[in-house]
Amino acid sequence: MNAINAYEIAMTKIKELEKSGIKVEIKTCKSSNNPEIVEEYNKQGHIPPELWRHVTFHPKDKYESLSIHEAANYLGMIGVCFDTGGGCGGRDWELDWSFEYSGEIDNDKQREARDEVENMLQDMGM
Repeated sequence: MNAINAYEIAMTKIKELEKSGIKVEIKTCKSSNNPEIVEEYNKQGHIPPELWRHVTFHPKDKYESLSIHEAANYLGMIGVCFDTGGGCGGRDWELDWSFEYSGEIDNDKQREARDEVENMLQDMGM
């Protein structure tokens, strides 16, 4: 598997979450037009800039939020890493320059970071 295959799996997970009833917005990342960022991250293990996407999920309850979190953890377990976050009622996945496929199960530090973000979002009532 390579970064493109990993990206396709991530997009499949997003479609599955959407099919389950979670509202999803997918936008092209503005950073794909930044020549400095493109030059730095357009390399092996990363996805090409034309695939960079900003994905916002709009969960309506904690169960949908948990489904999004579990999907991110699944991707981490297959060696995919990317930025996550949230605000204004949404959960964000940055499938952009931060998206990387290592082929290795994410380490405890990465999973703990996702769990910490999830806990903060839950505390904010999201």
